Amino acid sequence: MQSIAQKASLSQATAYRHFPSVEALVVAYHEDVMASLVEHGERSRKTGKELFEHQVSCWVRMQGVHGPVIVRFWSQRGFLERLRTSDAAAALSCRAWDRAVRGVLIELELPDPLLPVGRFLLNALFDPREILDLKKAAGLPDEQVVRRLSDAFYGALSGWARSGA
Repeated sequence: MQSIAQKASLSQATAYRHFPSVEALVVAYHEDVMASLVEHGERSRKTGKELFEHQVSCWVRMQGVHGPVIVRFWSQRGFLERLRTSDAAAALSCRAWDRAVRGVLIELELPDPLLPVGRFLLNALFDPREILDLKKAAGLPDEQVVRRLSDAFYGALSGWARSGA
């Protein structure tokens, strides 16, 4: 916390007054990133896959700035567990993505009860660690990351539906 306070030009006491721990600060940071993604989606008039890919593009761009912090402090608990325990970041993730995922379900002619599966697959495929890996280690430009992960999501969702959800 001392290092963070110093970089933010705050006293350590001021930093602790707002955040009781580094973990609390990181949670607030992650929630702020997710709230920004929620706003991005809510402002869009796009629908279906177009909206989904619009959100994915924003998410991929955000990883260049926020990904290293998110990855460093990524939860050790699974997404479904975090949803079940009303984790704030998981709930914000649903707010950020549900409209877009529902649009994909409609375009793929898949039933709305697959929304939880879509949430799960989205969390697995669009993990910031993997996005950063594709961008840095594989050297893919953002547009290719968006295209490949989106197509993988559509295929996984369709395959899950065929297997009897």
